[in-house]
Order: sequence, then structure tokens, then C-alpha cells
Amino acid sequence: MLRSMLGFRFRLLAVLACAALLTGGCQPKAETAALQAAPGSGKADYACSYAYFLWGRRAELLLHFEEALEFYQKVLICDDQAEFVSEKVPILLLRLGRTDEATIWLHTYLQAHPDRTGMRMLYAKVLLKQKKSNEAMEQYRLISEQHPDDPTTLMLLAEMYLGADQKAKARPLLERVLAQDPASYPGHILMARLCQDENQIDEAVAHYQKALERNWSSELNLELGELYIKNGRYDEAASLIESVVEHDEQNEAAQIALIHVYLLQEKVSQALAELNKLKTYTGQPQRVDLTIARLYAKQGHYDKAAAILEKILGKENLSEARYLLAMLLAHQQKYGRALKQLRLIDQSAPEYSDGLLLQVRILKEQDKVEDARQLLESNLDAGALRTAEMYVMLSALYQIEGRDDVGKKVLLQGLEYFPNDENLLYEYGMLLEDNGDHVAALAVMQKIISIKPDNAAALNFVGFSWADKKINLDQALEYIQRAVELKPDDGYIRDSLGWVYYRLGKLGQAIKELEAAVHLSPEDAPILEHLGDVYLEKGRVRDALQTYRKAVKFAAEDKDKNRIREKIRILEKQGVH
Repeated sequence: MLRSMLGFRFRLLAVLACAALLTGGCQPKAETAALQAAPGSGKADYACSYAYFLWGRRAELLLHFEEALEFYQKVLICDDQAEFVSEKVPILLLRLGRTDEATIWLHTYLQAHPDRTGMRMLYAKVLLKQKKSNEAMEQYRLISEQHPDDPTTLMLLAEMYLGADQKAKARPLLERVLAQDPASYPGHILMARLCQDENQIDEAVAHYQKALERNWSSELNLELGELYIKNGRYDEAASLIESVVEHDEQNEAAQIALIHVYLLQEKVSQALAELNKLKTYTGQPQRVDLTIARLYAKQGHYDKAAAILEKILGKENLSEARYLLAMLLAHQQKYGRALKQLRLIDQSAPEYSDGLLLQVRILKEQDKVEDARQLLESNLDAGALRTAEMYVMLSALYQIEGRDDVGKKVLLQGLEYFPNDENLLYEYGMLLEDNGDHVAALAVMQKIISIKPDNAAALNFVGFSWADKKINLDQALEYIQRAVELKPDDGYIRDSLGWVYYRLGKLGQAIKELEAAVHLSPEDAPILEHLGDVYLEKGRVRDALQTYRKAVKFAAEDKDKNRIREKIRILEKQGVH
């Protein structure tokens, strides 16, 4: 009975509404109302609002969205409490591409109706579309307060916090998700990534494994495999990725990951076997052949590598293959064939610049310095092809000819184009040092450090210079320690560290570092002389004498030989043997 009465009421309203339209009571064709939000409350005219709703719904079904928006806005003039229409307006505005208007509407609507979760969710999505991430996060936070046990909202908000690098806010949300559902697949994935970012590797692995127990997937296994690889757990990575390949033999991403981990394990034969499998189904067999050629080259099988590259070039003019072939030929001192390959590389190819520099090196090896210079100068004149390294090489060629003044001009020209290039600056600084202008050289090296604080060579230069002059010793130590961290196997930097400890009076540490430097560079006369000096200072005169005798054998300059011989003479005169 109630249903039939309601149906009669709505039919009556429809008739009344149509009558009103026919008599001009409400005008559906009135001008568009530029409404940005629902108007203030007033007495509702249900007949009018329902009539406009019918017209609006008809326009919407016909995909006449502008017209539908007009009618729905008029519904709200007649009845500002028509919630079913209020929610349609921002959607229509979005469909019409009027995102800013939709944002204003939603903002105003939510001020009046803060508990409407669906509209707030829509508002958050619109804010994300506008790349207003912080404002969107605030809307999701409000939703999570209204629905504290809704895992979807918690997950969305946690993911946004992770994306914004706000891990401290993401963790408690994920913990709530996992407390509600200990087997939550997305919860474990996000927690695994969070733990990985915070370097909690075992915890990350545990969460990945729980997610995989819930839903095994190749992609997630590879993500876990990548985590193992990053942390040097190659055996675990290989075992995991092998299982993925066994499950899906033509999973190209898994195959590549397995090859990668085999190479890290130095299992070259296994890597080659997998590459040959990959070649049978990949869409880029030439790329696989390139990798195989590189592996053969790494093993010293240059002829095998060259044969593969020549086969590739017989089918396709691949500049990467041509450059690699030229490198192999140059390594075998087959310079003529190497140059022939390099000259076939097109100027538009990414390998052109490296190929040009390789040509210069080959010409230099052939004592064709003038040809090498002309090749560089012609490319530098072309402008579009110039690189900082070209200027470095051209300057070096002039210096080989004893024309340091021209070499200096070349470096200065390069710095006009590449003022902050650390390699150009370093070469310029070293040229100044070689020409006796130490103050200017030191200033250049300090500039390099200001541009790139992890340039080990510049840090070593400045630190050693200060140590040698007995100034700024604490900062010198800091610089050289940083350089050692960057290049722990560099004997010259270890020598500098030993020397600054010597200047600080820390003879035990100085000897330790200088002995390490000698181990790394056993035939370097200056390092051996430094060690002899510190032995002598420590009272180990016999060790000093033996070290000086080694140093004099490797000294290149007569002035260095004479200085060390004088130290030997003094000790021998004192009866030291």
C-alpha cells in the first residue's frame, strides 16, 4: 500500500512539474547559472526541483553534460537539500574538464557536510589529479579518522605517506592494517618496502615472504630478488629467481635478473647459457648477442666476441656493436681495422663521442699526434659535437708536444663552455701545478670541492698540500679521510693520509697508513721516501735505511735520486747497516 501511495505521489509530482513547465512556472531553458556551490537553505519547491531533475537526467543520458549541469544546478535552486543532485554536479564538472570549479564545489560542499565520505574521497582524487599531494593526504587522513578501521583508506594513506617519504606516519597505519588482517597482501608489500627503505632487511624479507604466501607472483619474487642482490645475498637471489624462471620459462625480466645475478657471482658459463636461452624468444636478439659478446670479451675470448659483433653488423648497422668491435680491435692493437669501424659510426649515434675519443687514442698510440689534434679540432669547431673531454684530450696532446701554453688556452676555452666540469677543472689545476703556480692550482682544486664534494683527487690534492705546509691539519685530515673512503685502494691517497698523520705527530698511525700505501703502490719512490722519513722519526733507523734504498731504485728524476742518496749516506755514515 505504501509503495503504491509513494508511486502515485511521484507520478503526481511529475504531472504537476510538466504542467508547470507548460505554463511557464519553471523555465528549463533559462540561462546557465554560474554556481560554484549549493545555495543557502530556503523553502523547497519539490515540483520545480523534480522537473529540472528529469530534464537533467535526460540530458545526462544523452551525454549532453553542459545541459545536464545547468538543469542540476537549477534543481538546487529549487531545493538546496537535494543531496542526490549535489553529488552529480562535481562529477559533471570533472567530465567537462572544469577541474578547478569541481574542486571549489567539493571544498564548499564538505564544509557543510563533513561526514560525506564518498564526496571527500572524490575530493581527494581531484586534488591528486591537480598534484596537490599534501592536501589530498589531509583528506584521506580525515576519512581515516571517520572510518578508523577501514583498511582501504589506511592503505591509501600509508602509500601516500611512503610516496612523500613520511615513513614515520606510514608505519603505524600499516601496523593497524596488519593487526586487523595479519595476512593482508598489500599490507605486507608496503611494510616490506618501508622496512627496505629503513634498511631493516630481515624484516623486509619476512614481509615479502608473507605476501608471497598469500599470493605468489613473479613480479613480487623479482622484487624480493632485487632486495637480495642489493644486499649482496647473491645465492638467495639466484635460488629465488631460478624458481621464477622454472615456473615461467619465457619470463624475460626473470631471465635477465638471473643473468645479472650469475654475473655478480662470476658464474660466466651459467650466464652465457641463460643468454642463449633468452635469445630464442626475446624480441631483441641482437641486444642479447651484444651482451654475449661483452662476456666473451671479459673472459679474454676476443675472437669469439668479434665474430658475434661482425655477425650483428652484417644484419644491422648497430653503432653500439661497431664501437665495441673497435674497442676489441684496438685492445688487440689492430689499429687500422679499429679506425675503419670507428669512422663508420654516424655522428648522430650516442657512441659517436666515445668513438671519436678512441680514434684520438689510437692515433696517439700510432704517434700520429698531429692527426689526432686535427680530428679533435675539427669536431670542436663543429660546435654541436663538443664535449668537455675533447678539450682535456686536445690540451694533453699539446702538452705532449711541449706546448703547455697552448694546452692551457685549450683548457680555458673548454671552461668557457663547461665552467663546472670537474675533469676540465682538475686538468687545468694540475697544469698550473706543473707550471709552478701552486696557489692558483690550489684555488682551482678548492673550487672543484665546492662543486663536487666527493671528488677524491681534489680532496687529496688540497689535503696533502695543507699537510705538506703544516697548515689546516685537522681539515686536511678530514679531506683525506673522505678521499680514502671514496678510493680505499688508491696508494697515493693512502700516502697522503699517512703524511698528514705524520704532520700531526701520530707516528704509529702514519706508519700504518704509509705501509698500506707501499703495499698498494710498491714501486712509487715518493711513497717509499715518506715511509722512510717516518721510520726515521720513530727511531726505526734500520727500517728507514732499507726503505730509502728501495726508494732510490724507483726515483725517476735525478734531483729525487740525489736527495734520497744523501739520506742514505748520512745513515750509513752513522754506522747504520
